[in-house]
Amino acid sequence: MMLEFFGIKLIDKTGNVARAVNWQERFQHLNESQHNYLRITRILKSLGELGYESFKSPLVKFILHEALVENTIPNIKQSALEYFVYTIRDRR
Repeated sequence: MMLEFFGIKLIDKTGNVARAVNWQERFQHLNESQHNYLRITRILKSLGELGYESFKSPLVKFILHEALVENTIPNIKQSALEYFVYTIRDRR
């Protein structure tokens, strides 16, 4: 449910994600309204606690790609690099 809210969709059972149909509107909101960044950190931490550690890395990679390569959500860069990345326990 929250992925859709952020403009992201789950594409398989391994945690891979992609842009949802509504991505442009949602990414614009995500870029302009930073209050959701703490929610993303909590979601990432919860995934690990609930046994879905493997879902965290694809989501963080996706967010970093959108922020750093596509420049669609540039305002999330700092949170992604300083918080999201460090929620991942798997060093690979």
